[in-house]
Amino acid sequence: MPPKNSRTNTGPEPEAGTRAEAAAPASEAKAGATAPNDADAPEPADGAATADQVAEAPASEHVAEPTSPGTPAARRSLRVPALLAVVIVLLGGFGVWATLKANNLRASNAQQNVALTDAAATSAVRQQVSRAVNQIFSYRYTDTAATRRAAQTLLTGRAIRQYDQLFSLVEKEAPAQKLVVTTTVTNSGVQFLSGDQARVLVYANQQDTRAGTTQSTYAGAMFAVTAVRAGTRWKIENIDTFTGS
Repeated sequence: MPPKNSRTNTGPEPEAGTRAEAAAPASEAKAGATAPNDADAPEPADGAATADQVAEAPASEHVAEPTSPGTPAARRSLRVPALLAVVIVLLGGFGVWATLKANNLRASNAQQNVALTDAAATSAVRQQVSRAVNQIFSYRYTDTAATRRAAQTLLTGRAIRQYDQLFSLVEKEAPAQKLVVTTTVTNSGVQFLSGDQARVLVYANQQDTRAGTTQSTYAGAMFAVTAVRAGTRWKIENIDTFTGS
């Protein structure tokens, strides 16, 4: 008896050529599924750019063009610096004019004011104003009329009206309180002197004494007077006590 074979034969084996032919269609089907044919791809819609067209588009198409010198924006950008330059020139010219004007005014006043250059005239006005202040602000309760008469010759214009208002109180109070008042100018300075006009700053001490007693009070005063020259004499025209009156 022939020996038995351990493998069971179910049917005849296919030939080699037949197996190769069966494998070929399967590989072709797999390739067709992974790599579709270009002819089968859908066409892009009208107006849409393909991936190749986007890649090939030059970058310069997306850059904004520079502003032309003739455009309105360019004209505005050029006009602003020009206007600023004109303003700077005008302000600079005004500053120069204002400085020159102020210098001219100071020079004009310095030329007119001879308080520091004419020693004789300055001394004369100082001495006469000081004597006038000593007289018109010194009085005795027994003879206030003498002080008023002296004031009429030493004062003029507005100063007479000012003095009359002040001295009317003195005429009432001095006899009742028996006051003796002595005024002494301790220092004075001519602030302005030009022609027949002068302004003098005055510092004075005033001593008030009651008759029959040894009681005295002292007070200091500072004021300015405007003096005018009448012939060879200087008269007080205005009294400025720096109180706003």
